[in-house]
Amino acid sequence: MSQIQNQWDEVTHIESELKRYMMALGLDWHDEAAMIRLAAECQAFGPLHSAAAYASHDPSQISKAKLFGLASMMMRTMESAAHDNRDVHGGEAWKALGKHLYK
Repeated sequence: MSQIQNQWDEVTHIESELKRYMMALGLDWHDEAAMIRLAAECQAFGPLHSAAAYASHDPSQISKAKLFGLASMMMRTMESAAHDNRDVHGGEAWKALGKHLYK
């Protein structure tokens, strides 16, 4: 399988998981204000926040930590593709969140 196919497969998988976690958290990626708030929270989220989320045993906090991890994976995958001069992009959920992460 080619590298570009691997990147497309990875982006597709991440997009599906982002949607799953957004739905589990009751987030609508069509809600601009919700995506702005989520992106701001994601930008401030660090390793200590992640450890606290998992230690809390709170399913919503764990889901949010996983969602933010997926956002980071998506950014790295897309950066890798861009570095290789490949046009790889996420779907509607990623675009709704990602555009606010890059601001």
